[in-house]
Amino acid sequence: MKNVLIGMVLGIANVIPGVSAGTMAVVFKIYDQLLDAISLDVKKLKKNFKFIATLGIGIVLGILFFSRVITFLYENYNMQTNFIFIGVILGSIPMIYKKIVSEKDLEPSGLIPFIIPLLIMLYMAANGEGQGSGTLIETINIATAVLFVCAGAISAFTMIIPGISGSFILLTIGCYETIIAAISDTTQLGLSFLQGAVSFGDLISSYSVIILILFGIGVVIGLVGGSSLVQALLQNYTQGTYLVIMGLVVGSIFTIYPGITFNATGISSIIFMVAACIISYLFSERE
Repeated sequence: MKNVLIGMVLGIANVIPGVSAGTMAVVFKIYDQLLDAISLDVKKLKKNFKFIATLGIGIVLGILFFSRVITFLYENYNMQTNFIFIGVILGSIPMIYKKIVSEKDLEPSGLIPFIIPLLIMLYMAANGEGQGSGTLIETINIATAVLFVCAGAISAFTMIIPGISGSFILLTIGCYETIIAAISDTTQLGLSFLQGAVSFGDLISSYSVIILILFGIGVVIGLVGGSSLVQALLQNYTQGTYLVIMGLVVGSIFTIYPGITFNATGISSIIFMVAACIISYLFSERE
């Protein structure tokens, strides 16, 4: 039960951009065991099977519950929701910077790992890609299938890193709202299936389920293949790794910016952004 409850916290953290599931794992003192459990070593997988199974159940429950909340917010308060995420991002930047300079001072030549991903994010923003438009990806073809798999792998990979939110990556590449909506729709379809209103064939062939299958494949690849890589990068290339992350995080502000209207909605959005920024900063200071 303890693992299930911790898993629910990790699941909710996965859904909220700016909240790091890796950090939550550190807080609950399961981070090392989690990295050890998701390696490619079969013996380690067997040893940690109960841990992974119970934790996984909690993660799924947390994601299913909170995805519906996020979907509701996007559908009814799109501008405010995006500005809250921008505030969370702004508040987390000082924490990432501290990690960058934790071992050595930053030199001008070391900015390249920051500039390249930042330019990529700016390019995406200039071409209208990202969450600011509130547009869902509504077609599945080879390109979007590869995108969903890559999104799952990269977000899972970054999720392992304490202090970094995997949902940030989904925001930056414009998949966040699509994935959240797919989770919410699949939950509703699952309930309809249990009530006999939807057949199993219709359930597994639905657009939302196909998206989650593709995304889930990427998550497995990212978790299993990324655990050892994350440990190696953080141990050997700490500054470069966090510079890349900083570039993605700063750039994500431009990709999710929804525009603003100076009315009650716009003013409330700014207020929510400031509040989210302060809360995020205070939370990151506890890392």
